[in-house]
Amino acid sequence: MKKLIIVILLSTLILVGCTTRELSNETDIEELVFQPCQEIQKDSSIPLGIQTVPTDYMKPARQQGKVVRFDYMTNTYDYQGRVMKKYAYVYIPYGYETSAERYDVVYIMHGHTGDVTSFPGELDNLTDIKNVIDHLTENKEMKPMLMVFASYYHDNVDMDTDDYDASLTEAFGKELQNDLIPQFENAYRTYASSTTEEDLIASRDHRIFLGFSMGAVTTWYRMMDSMRYFRYYVPFSGSLYWGNYATVDQYERDDPSWIAQLLENAITAQGYTADDFYVLALTGTKDFAYRTVKMQIEDMKQHPDMFHYDSDAVKGNFTLLLAENEEHDYHAKRLYIFNALPILSQMIAKRDMSSSAIHY
Repeated sequence: MKKLIIVILLSTLILVGCTTRELSNETDIEELVFQPCQEIQKDSSIPLGIQTVPTDYMKPARQQGKVVRFDYMTNTYDYQGRVMKKYAYVYIPYGYETSAERYDVVYIMHGHTGDVTSFPGELDNLTDIKNVIDHLTENKEMKPMLMVFASYYHDNVDMDTDDYDASLTEAFGKELQNDLIPQFENAYRTYASSTTEEDLIASRDHRIFLGFSMGAVTTWYRMMDSMRYFRYYVPFSGSLYWGNYATVDQYERDDPSWIAQLLENAITAQGYTADDFYVLALTGTKDFAYRTVKMQIEDMKQHPDMFHYDSDAVKGNFTLLLAENEEHDYHAKRLYIFNALPILSQMIAKRDMSSSAIHY
């Protein structure tokens, strides 16, 4: 039985990284090591922290993924009730076309006045964020993942809103749930065996929602309405105080005491608990979002029954990583992508390993 478990766990590691030693008959599960030198043990933790992006990672990798356009049909889900054709940009990792494996999916949202190019760039002029993702995958610091760069704007066109897009970030949940997820995951090979509601829910452990600025607000909102589809939430430089629930009086008084309760109530209403999610928030100390992000994290700490804070290692269900002197810009997005994706990848791999051990 022990040998069977080791074979299964080794197969999982091959998909996400490599081992630093060969297995013998006497090898114990605790000796398996994930690249780069991160031990994934039954009781191990995953170190957290901000590291600088290596200069070489910003140059084209040897094994390059590609970015393509994905068209889908949706609705405005507002007073217009209008059907519309939209598109997302999709990062396809190197080797996808020749593989039979299933892939984790990261749904990524831009900020105010942004669009689907905000992270990857134009199809004919890709950014070095794409290069960073290529290098992380090639060096087996993260699992190869599909990434969907979407937009909350109708018709993919920037809209003049009087709330800095707060209403749009909230409303995007219906488009995501009803249209983007099922149409995309019907077209690509993900962990969803089909696009029935049952199979989409069953594959939630392999789905991440990530966003920057108002895209971070979008991410917090998805915790409130899309928990059945996502286990992992990654808000970059944005708090739920920027959403539609804050009153002017609360915001001006720096009154944070309502935000965690709002989140907790929404999670509970969806039928989920503290064991069903992980939040990895990142921001910079010189980012104008820093103040409200810190306020939200501190308020969440006051609700330990739902939110278990991590500071050094992944043992709870949420943390805040701070980047010294980082501002609200492209450089910060690149830094956060470089740091967040390997952490999440290791979390998914560790969960897969634990699940395999339980089932066998």
